[in-house]
Formats: sequence, C-alpha cells, structure tokens
Amino acid sequence: MRIFTLMEDTACAPDFVCEHGLSFYIETNGHKLLFDMGQTDLFLKNAGTLGIDLSAVDTAFVSHGHYDHGGGLAAFLNINDHAPVYVHEKAFEPHFSHKPEGIKDIGLNNTLAASPRLRRVSGVTEIDERLTLFSDITGADCVPQGNRTLYERENGQYVPDRFLHEQSLIVREGDKAVLFTGCAHRGVINICARAKELLGRDPDVVVGGMHLFSPSTGKSEPDERIRAVAARLADTSSRYYTCHCTGPHAYDVLRETLGDRIAFLSAGSIIAI
Repeated sequence: MRIFTLMEDTACAPDFVCEHGLSFYIETNGHKLLFDMGQTDLFLKNAGTLGIDLSAVDTAFVSHGHYDHGGGLAAFLNINDHAPVYVHEKAFEPHFSHKPEGIKDIGLNNTLAASPRLRRVSGVTEIDERLTLFSDITGADCVPQGNRTLYERENGQYVPDRFLHEQSLIVREGDKAVLFTGCAHRGVINICARAKELLGRDPDVVVGGMHLFSPSTGKSEPDERIRAVAARLADTSSRYYTCHCTGPHAYDVLRETLGDRIAFLSAGSIIAI
C-alpha cells in the first residue's frame, strides 16, 4: 500500500502547493482511493506533480462535513466520472465555527448534496473485504477542547457539534490494516479503540489529523492533554502518521513520548506500508 499526501497545511518541497486542508490518495493492489479533497481544487495540482491520475480513482470518501476536507469535491466529480463518494448521511447538514470575527459557515457546498455519485452512510459500512467505513464512536476519552468553537444548528439555534457526521476508514491489504482518521474530532483515542473492536487488534498504522490544534483560536491543546493522548497511543501497537489539525507544537509534544513511532506528513509526502 502506498499513501500520497495530496494536500496538507504544509508542503514537503517547493514543487508542491499547500492550504489549510487534507487529502490522501491511497493505492493498494485492489483499489485506487481518495480520502478527502482539501479546501479547493489545489489537490489536483499536487496529484499531477506526483504523476497520479485521479480520473482512475475507484472509490472516494469525505471524512466529515467541513470545507477543508470536502471543498474539492466538485473538482473531483468533474475529473472523475464514475467513482462513488461515500459521505456520512449528516455531512451536508450546516456546520459552523466561532471565529474572532463571528460565526462562520464551514460546511460543504450544498449544491452538491443531490449528486447521484454520493453514497450516504452511517454506522459501520463494509464496502468490501478490504474497506470498512465507520462512524459509530461511543467513547469520550481525550476529546479535543478545540471542538468547543465548532457548532451545528438545531431548531434554528447554534449548538455544540456532536460530530455525528465524522467517519473513519480502515483499509486492509495482506496482513496490514491502516486507519484513516480525517480530523479525529471524536478523539483519536476513541476512534482507534473502535477500529480495534472492528479489527480484533490495533491497526498497524494510523494516518490523519488529531485535532490537537484549533484553527479557530490559533491555540494547541494544553501540553498535559497532549501528553495524555500520547500516553494512550503509546499503549497501542500502532505506528502513527499525523498532519493538518494536529499542529506542529502538538506533534513535537507527541514525539516526546512516541519517538520514531510517529511522523509528520506534508503535501507531497509518500509512505509505503
């Protein structure tokens, strides 16, 4: 399995563009997958630089209903005419962020909500023997404090986002299982625990953001909370590749505990599992 970071907040070399967003291209023996699509169409440029033909993607996913993960959906639908796009059934509901300038809409483009290419799912979806999509997180350990600035709308009122629209993906190849977390708003500890239940063991590798940095406030989680997350991750057998909403400071703190078991991905990064 090879994983290409098509979009992230930083770039690994001047040849690649970056923006606040996330997108992974995943190539296995049986699939060509796209997990998230960044904020705009810039992920297409990085795919071209990496020599990736996204028109050949067979299955795509949007991890949750925020613009920095699904903003490039229209661009993908324009260049790929066949791949189903799996979204949570609540992904196109309104989502907001409380920023210094006020409440801002950070949801997906609702003009795409009726696209026949979308596959609306919830709970656990076994796409095939290699792909499992899940959103049924029940744990509440180490949930990011940065979620407090994020809202959904209920009966015309802004209420704290419960992140029911967030889904994660397990990709299996051979004896390896890789978990993709998107932003892990439900808490990376809880998502990894649910993946372990589904797999019967820890995933070999976990890839994605951990939301230990809040773009709304510009602040990382307190160091003691980051260390608490690191201690729980250290108790697993997984290796971690993180990025995006984890933030550079939190990454440095995580490395104090996890050492070489964690690495940071930037746009243009390639890893082989």
